[in-house]
Amino acid sequence: MAIYSYGKRVPKIDPTAWIFPSADVIGKVSLGKKVYVGAGAVIRGDYGKIIIKDGSAIEENVTIHARLGGTTLIEEDVTVGHAAMLHNCTIRRDAVIGMNSVVTDDVEIGECVIVAEGAVVKKGSIIPPNSIVAGVPAKIIGQVPEKNKKYWKVVKELYQQLCSDYKTKLKKIE
Repeated sequence: MAIYSYGKRVPKIDPTAWIFPSADVIGKVSLGKKVYVGAGAVIRGDYGKIIIKDGSAIEENVTIHARLGGTTLIEEDVTVGHAAMLHNCTIRRDAVIGMNSVVTDDVEIGECVIVAEGAVVKKGSIIPPNSIVAGVPAKIIGQVPEKNKKYWKVVKELYQQLCSDYKTKLKKIE
């Protein structure tokens, strides 16, 4: 894995987190317990700050950044889908950010929100808890059913388990 300091900005990574060898973690980044960071992900805290709390999954090819003096905050048990982009925003606990979606500056994604695949959440948007948003620009299209919350809880537990499994079971084949 490529973990870089940038001047005095040094990542803080809990030992139970998993960072895939081809992912990059740069600068002022904090990764909590059992945070999963997939292949090709870039988490860049070179002049902003990035906080990813316990149990969150940052899937393959995700890009996370923050503006000068800004913060991108990802709370507990969040799933960020493949190739999503997060920039200077707040993602509350148990949210799901769909594949190839974009969450831009000064956005707040509420607790248990689902952002659909390919959605673009515009600057300054505030998405209330338990909402489903989709489209370009993203609009609320419904409320998250209880069965979806149960499903995503299982998926989050799977990624948390991968953090320890990959440390002992993942072997590169030459």
